[in-house]
Amino acid sequence: MSEPVVVFDGSCGFCRATVMPLARARRLRLTGRLLPYQATDLGPYGLTEQDALERMWLVQDGHLHGAAQAFAAWFATGNMAARLIGRTLSLPGVRHAAKAASQLIARNRHRNPGPWEHTCAI
Repeated sequence: MSEPVVVFDGSCGFCRATVMPLARARRLRLTGRLLPYQATDLGPYGLTEQDALERMWLVQDGHLHGAAQAFAAWFATGNMAARLIGRTLSLPGVRHAAKAASQLIARNRHRNPGPWEHTCAI
């Protein structure tokens, strides 16, 4: 099993403020290499720039997981608590709600207030 790769929008403050703290959270022990899509050759991962603009991706062993399911797959790499969160995000009702929330966030991420600069390209 290869190390997962998390592809995200490195110019989006909201994306960085979400992905970076999760990667550093010692309690969750998530594994994976973080790659801002702007500094990544997306071809080997089966992604296009448009794909990367639309959502975060987790790539592992040739499988692509986008948006909320990327988070579920990423949490599945962590400790028992993280894996429980990942399984919960994958439950049918939760999965659909998480997908809708993820789409709403992606469409409006440049509008979300926070302690970051608003440099999101969308």
